[in-house]
Amino acid sequence: MDDLAREYWGRIKVVRFMVMERFGSVPSPEIKERYDITYIPTVILFDKGVEVDRWRLVVMEDVYRYNLNKFLKARAAKAAFARGAAPAGK
Repeated sequence: MDDLAREYWGRIKVVRFMVMERFGSVPSPEIKERYDITYIPTVILFDKGVEVDRWRLVVMEDVYRYNLNKFLKARAAKAAFARGAAPAGK
């Protein structure tokens, strides 16, 4: 996650919470419950405070990178459309 945080600096904010420690203790039960975290690791992608994607039990950075790039591309296209720009390829 630290590598992804550096790679996407300024485009995506990465925040990490420890919701479970060794031997099952839960230092942040309110976060675990609020976001329905049932598997470790769980990565949740928010856009303006709204959950847009969630990955459970994924540990390969390439999976995150693929999905983050897809999200950023869709967000840029949506912003361009809102500004009245022509769709790509037109």
